[in-house]
Amino acid sequence: MAGRQPSGPSRRSSGRGAGGGGPSSKGRGGKAPVRRRSSGGGGKKGGAVTTWLRTAGILLKQGARWLAIRLLALSVGVALGVAAVGGILYRQALSDVDGLLEQPVWTQSGRVLSAPMEIWPGLTLDAESLAGDLSRAGYARVATVDKPGDFSVHDGQVIVDVPAAAGPGWKVDAARVTVTFRDGRVALAGGKQRARFAPVELAGVRGPDNEARRPVGLDEIPDHVEDAVLAMEDARFREHEGLDPLGIVRALLVNAVAGRTVQGGSTLTQQTVKNLFLSSERSYERKAREAVLALALEQRRSKDQILELYLNEIYLGQAGSAGICGVDQAARAFFGKPASRLDLGEAATIAGVISAPNRYSPLRHPEAALERRDIALQRMAEVGFVTQAEADAAIAIPLQVHGTVGSRQAPWVVDAVVDEVEDAVGQGAIAGQGLEVVTTIQPALQRLAEQAVADAAAELDADHPDVAGAEIALVAVRVSDGAIVALVGGRDYGRSQFDRARAGRRQVGSTVKPLTWLFAFDTDDGIGPATVVQDEPLERVVDGKAWTPKNYDGQYKGPLSMRQALVESRNVPAVLVAERVGMGALAVHWRDAGLSTATDWPSAALGSFGATPVELASAYTAFPSGGVVAAPHLLLSAADPQGNAVVPPGKPMRRRVADEQAAFLAADVLRDVVARGTGKGAARYGVRGPVGGKTGTTDDGNDAWFAGFTDELAVAVWVGFDKGRALGLTGGRAALPAWARFVAASGTMDGTVTVPAGLERVEVCVETGAPPCGGPLDAPCQEVTEDWFREGRAPACGAEVGGGRLGLIERLRRKLGDGGGEAVPDQEAARGDAPEDDSQGDGGTEKRKGLFRRRDR
Repeated sequence: MAGRQPSGPSRRSSGRGAGGGGPSSKGRGGKAPVRRRSSGGGGKKGGAVTTWLRTAGILLKQGARWLAIRLLALSVGVALGVAAVGGILYRQALSDVDGLLEQPVWTQSGRVLSAPMEIWPGLTLDAESLAGDLSRAGYARVATVDKPGDFSVHDGQVIVDVPAAAGPGWKVDAARVTVTFRDGRVALAGGKQRARFAPVELAGVRGPDNEARRPVGLDEIPDHVEDAVLAMEDARFREHEGLDPLGIVRALLVNAVAGRTVQGGSTLTQQTVKNLFLSSERSYERKAREAVLALALEQRRSKDQILELYLNEIYLGQAGSAGICGVDQAARAFFGKPASRLDLGEAATIAGVISAPNRYSPLRHPEAALERRDIALQRMAEVGFVTQAEADAAIAIPLQVHGTVGSRQAPWVVDAVVDEVEDAVGQGAIAGQGLEVVTTIQPALQRLAEQAVADAAAELDADHPDVAGAEIALVAVRVSDGAIVALVGGRDYGRSQFDRARAGRRQVGSTVKPLTWLFAFDTDDGIGPATVVQDEPLERVVDGKAWTPKNYDGQYKGPLSMRQALVESRNVPAVLVAERVGMGALAVHWRDAGLSTATDWPSAALGSFGATPVELASAYTAFPSGGVVAAPHLLLSAADPQGNAVVPPGKPMRRRVADEQAAFLAADVLRDVVARGTGKGAARYGVRGPVGGKTGTTDDGNDAWFAGFTDELAVAVWVGFDKGRALGLTGGRAALPAWARFVAASGTMDGTVTVPAGLERVEVCVETGAPPCGGPLDAPCQEVTEDWFREGRAPACGAEVGGGRLGLIERLRRKLGDGGGEAVPDQEAARGDAPEDDSQGDGGTEKRKGLFRRRDR
């Protein structure tokens, strides 16, 4: 093997020959080696280059293959990683969607409602005011009434198809009602004395987000509402799976041409998840999360369910301080109707608002809203949701906004019932549980009360600038059941939320005198309006200290009938009548009538104790109701969204405090007060008919009152300053204007007066209160009149002054030196009262609250 030679040239020899070096070969025969010239000048070098190039190509191919494999591996790794992360994010998105949709999506707003709304002939009301009330009650304002819940306004008439409705404590029967008006008043209400409608919303009670929303099902939303929204927001909604690449490309091209962002690429599903799950932050991270959530929502809900979520969630501007959310709330806020009754143009208006709600709101910018409506209609035609003819017809119709702006009505009432309900069921329960609270308020009367207070305040400020800004409170109580149908707690809720009608306890002054007369007539059936009582200087001595009540004018008129004494509001007769009943017994009677802080101090006969306007109005229900006082109440019921009562309806509480005959006699005298006494100024405001009332003014001039009644309502008004500053005006000057304005507008002055059995009208001498005898030797009467007595209880003819009763009692008191009271006057008492300054001599009360202290027993 070692001696074997390779065929062809030896690698070694050729290496050496080529190199021309190495040891001399002469020792091997002496011949030099022969040199051979290579062919072509270097064939072996060219082969090396070729070999190198071939090797390089091989290496490049191997490197590319390696790089490709590596890149492929990296791509697969990245794809797997992205898929894994995407899968995790998608699973999280599915979990988020499930978690949200398992719970109620929105906090349900609570609502405070009026009582079932009633109207009657004579009530001051116009067609548009009634239309506003009907819209707030949930009725739909339409051009032609064709289904229950519709109403229309044409030529000054309001036609309503009233559907049956009910709730805890109230009910409305189905009816078709046509209401006509004459001279600003209701003339006819469907041929009935009263028409009845569903309760009106006074206020929404919302959570921290302050969003007004009424979620409705998709089946309650007309197709053209859906079409209008889809045309403007996502015409391919039913074709994509949550993301719309075509929409994104289209938006990019449109924005590029415009040079600014004029169109978005988000689908309706993306908008829904953004509103429900995400903030409005602009970032790629938020956009990516929005896309994943949109895909997840499409997996979990059908297209109809997503659309229903969107239509109830979408923000559509502001109404008052509340955000309008959802198409149903927008329909009510813009057009005074539910979404189910929107026409094509109205639907397009709402769709046009979505992109910039406050800029295009028809409440604030009707011209911009009209332009957007027409764009939406044209877009609906372009995508084939309506024909061009239908779009053109809707464009030709003027935009008509009949909104019910979301500001609170009757704010003092809302505060009061919210407090009452939440005291019973827990703080925040109305908004948190979506409760519906029904009050006793009548919307038309509440509006009239607020207007009466505003007008009277303006008149007071103009006529008496020195007392400008004095507060005014008014309350009206229904005689039949004590329901508070109107309540105003002050002249300006924005300036002061203190409720003077319910919480302002002030001395009642001479408004207490009619109640004293009532209980006098009740406790002694021999006393009547014609009974004579003395008006002369009076002094009461108790424990050696004197109290001398005085009349306003400082004068005394001698014998007066009880009728005339109350008509002129004389103080001394009031004290005598109170003593006749007995101060202790009288205090009990007053408290039974609802004046809870009444005392038996002698000065209480002149109204030195406090009461609220609500308490006083309630006490005055005794006069037109035949001696029955109806306890005042403001809350009718509170129910959850399913209609279950959480605060059960209360039963009206009524208490008989005097018999029917006594109540008639006292009421008859009070009608005389308004006809010719301290309340006669009411006539210039339009008060007429069988209406009674009484002024009241405290002797320090701090409080002015007027309280009175029609056969349906008892109304009390207080005027004064919160911090006790002297008003210096009588009840006739300060309080009567608001009272008279309200009563004249209420439509309740035309009641009839029914004389109860057991009474008779008897001719009497004015100076004696007894019938004239008519004998030849009898002294003739100087003046004869007729008045009411219980049957068989008129005094005998020729009886002495006072019918033998009050005059005799007073003479006995003087003879025996009886102090006539169970209280001890302090040192201020000797100075006497300064009676109120009424044009008819209305009497006043003591100068200081607590002028008398009770005797220690």
